[in-house]
Amino acid sequence: MATSKADEVFIDFSGIETRNSFVSHLSAAFRRRSVSVCLGGDCTDVVTPRKTNEGCKVFVVVFSEDYALSKQCLDTLVEFLERKDDGLVIVPVYYGGVTESMVKQQTERFGVAFTQHQNNYSYDQVAKWRDCLIQTASLPGHELNLQQEDSEFVEKIVADVREVLDATGKIGIYSRLLEIEKLLCKQSLKFYYLGLWGMPGIGKTTIAEAAFKQMSKDFDASFFVEDFHKEYHKGRPYKLREEHLKKVPKGGSIRGPILSFKELREKKVLFVLDDVRNLMDFESFLGGIEGVSPGSVIILTSRDKQVLHQCQVEDVFEVPSLNEEEAVRLFARTAFHKEGPSDAKLMDVSKKVARYAGGNPKALCFYGRELEKKKKPEEMEEEFEKMRQCPPQEILSLFRSSYDALNDNERSIFLDIACFFNGEPCDDVMRILEGCGFFPHVGIDRLAERSLLTISKEKRVEMQGFIQDAAREFINQTSRRRRHWEPSRIRLLLENDKSKGNEVIEGIFLDTTKLTFDVNPMAFENMYNLRLLKIYSTHSETAQELRLTKELRSLPYELRLLHWEKYPLQSLPQDFDTRHLVELNMPYSQLQSLCVGTKSLAKLKMINLSHSQKLLEVDELAKACNLEKIDLQGCTSLKSIPHTDRLKNLQFLNLSGCTSIKRTEAIKKIKGMNQEGCLRETTFESMVFEYYVKESS
Repeated sequence: MATSKADEVFIDFSGIETRNSFVSHLSAAFRRRSVSVCLGGDCTDVVTPRKTNEGCKVFVVVFSEDYALSKQCLDTLVEFLERKDDGLVIVPVYYGGVTESMVKQQTERFGVAFTQHQNNYSYDQVAKWRDCLIQTASLPGHELNLQQEDSEFVEKIVADVREVLDATGKIGIYSRLLEIEKLLCKQSLKFYYLGLWGMPGIGKTTIAEAAFKQMSKDFDASFFVEDFHKEYHKGRPYKLREEHLKKVPKGGSIRGPILSFKELREKKVLFVLDDVRNLMDFESFLGGIEGVSPGSVIILTSRDKQVLHQCQVEDVFEVPSLNEEEAVRLFARTAFHKEGPSDAKLMDVSKKVARYAGGNPKALCFYGRELEKKKKPEEMEEEFEKMRQCPPQEILSLFRSSYDALNDNERSIFLDIACFFNGEPCDDVMRILEGCGFFPHVGIDRLAERSLLTISKEKRVEMQGFIQDAAREFINQTSRRRRHWEPSRIRLLLENDKSKGNEVIEGIFLDTTKLTFDVNPMAFENMYNLRLLKIYSTHSETAQELRLTKELRSLPYELRLLHWEKYPLQSLPQDFDTRHLVELNMPYSQLQSLCVGTKSLAKLKMINLSHSQKLLEVDELAKACNLEKIDLQGCTSLKSIPHTDRLKNLQFLNLSGCTSIKRTEAIKKIKGMNQEGCLRETTFESMVFEYYVKESS
């Protein structure tokens, strides 16, 4: 069959069986999406002339078991592969038990075919065919697995090819559309509500618009309101409705302008509202649509999942980030005007940007445009680092409205995570923020619903790099900073006891890697609101110790987290009030005792004094009735531990390496935890004890 000028896709295959089954379904799926197709194959005596297929943009080659037996198929593959440098896209499809490795290595039926060809054709001809198979099998393709239905496999191929054919160059759009179509196929004949949810810049509007264009022909009337929140608040809702109702009919059964929703009674209608931010706006705009025909669809996009649930959507489709391959392609198109970086160093830069932007298309395009003029990888790296340190307004504006909409608790949690806790275990973050009175179980969920952070499968709180840096820039723009994370700034604060504005500081996280200086004994004197203090090193091999030439005069009363690795003094400040302390981490410290006198440890939930080799006693821990975790590993001078009778919440106790404590004494002091459970050694003689639930007798 010869191609016409309009044919966009050429499908090559071998065998009448393949044509009547898989290829038939594949070509039909392309035509349903208005993609013109030409079929090649060896099932006809007509060989497709070279000049007739020059207009096609995509060559889909279906590798079935008998493909390599066909000289016609191999010659066609050679012909199309020669056009690859002219922009032709070749898509290998492995079907009927054929795998990529079988084609690349020419094993099994492909090996049999080439044994025959060696007897019938010249060495050069056979070598050319072999090389073409290897080249094609090295390209990105589609391989049918045993768990996959043919129909699902076909739709995935069609989605990827449509993306190649899309003149706008949008990446990943059709695979997302395919998922939306699956949700729409589930709907009954009632009025169906679908929500598209994701962070700003992720592509919600683009996908909603593509869905609208693809679906609108199946409805009597259709409406697309872009930037609904902004448009709604420009004026009264009826004006916005009137503007869009007048645009309605282009086909279908409606003719002339529509002036009210009443005129849509018993019509099948598609509504798409982009960027819905609250329920009241939605209800006000769509008041009176109850009479539309069953089968009508409303699609809403929002950055806030809670809003979609309030609008009573039946399904929420979370718009996924671009994967690394898609993200690198999009960045490369913008920065290099190519499908991919031209060398390894540029690929490294591209991957770095892709990971930092978290696969966000709008951010990737912005960084691509900004780095476009930089020709060398080193120049791109330098400019990119500048943008990380000082995020441009285009990036800040993506999240400004989401940030401004946060209440005080949510904002405090958001900024604490951005500055201090990104990537940390969720339970640890919850414990500390709960001690700060921020209600994190509600607050973190709301931040996740607003697409500002996620909880990973490993139960860690994670925030994309460019969102984290945007949050930090919001802090930098305030007149009096409450949170500090840059070593150079923190050094100035701790060396000087006369710094102004210290009373507003709430958090200090200092990485001492390659950094050493003398801490002023009065450094914390005026930090009345300091909740979080962490002095640590990310690289133990280059870790430095902060020097305290005199006793530390004080630590703030409001501290919830005190984390000071290699703490250089033998005791905590005498007047340090520990009543708010939730977590105490001082591994490798010089502490000799944990002497807090009459001060309360009632809120303390976790203590880590591991490898503090001068530590002699921790009797004060008997007062910490809410302790959940005690780590005293490697405290070689420690001779005893307090009875744990009152520590009803204790889940973990590590005494491994405490060579001065006898195992029998340790076991004696941890007996009788409570009725439901107790501590037991995880490994015999290890002196590591973890909570377990007792079996009922």
